[in-house]
Amino acid sequence: MNIDLSQYKVSPVTMIFLKNSDSILTLHRSPSKQIYPNKISGLGGKVEPSEDLFSEAKREFLEETGLTIFNPVLKGTLVRVVDNSYIAFIYIFVATKFTGHMLDSTEEGIISWMKVGDFLKHPDRADHIGYYLEQVLEDNSDFYSGMAVYSKGQIIEYADNRQHFQDRKK
Repeated sequence: MNIDLSQYKVSPVTMIFLKNSDSILTLHRSPSKQIYPNKISGLGGKVEPSEDLFSEAKREFLEETGLTIFNPVLKGTLVRVVDNSYIAFIYIFVATKFTGHMLDSTEEGIISWMKVGDFLKHPDRADHIGYYLEQVLEDNSDFYSGMAVYSKGQIIEYADNRQHFQDRKK
């Protein structure tokens, strides 16, 4: 496959998971959303001009949930190359400490806690999350790096760095 990158819009975004015991906070995205409408996902959004990743993660999380997270940890990155001339660099954060009063819903969608296992098996879960969620939620996991290529809304190619770390540990 030949890709002319000059035709692509590149966007940095965050994906934040708030973990509380064996549950995570999820967002059932509004049907009006352009990306992953009606899908269940983590929380996050686009990095704004002059904003750093950690500030953006905290800001988006507060806007979408009403909760302030403390000490989010950058646990991985995923590059999504989509056939509609869009590339997203997703910076994946995990937080375990928070304060505030959780909103039930926002214009983004409905917010709720889910058991990690139930979330991973849910048929409406955003597809890419299944590739990395268990790894990034582990306390002492290797840093995750992955890449997914999409065609017509489906992942057609995927690779990550698991083999790299397995080889280096030998």
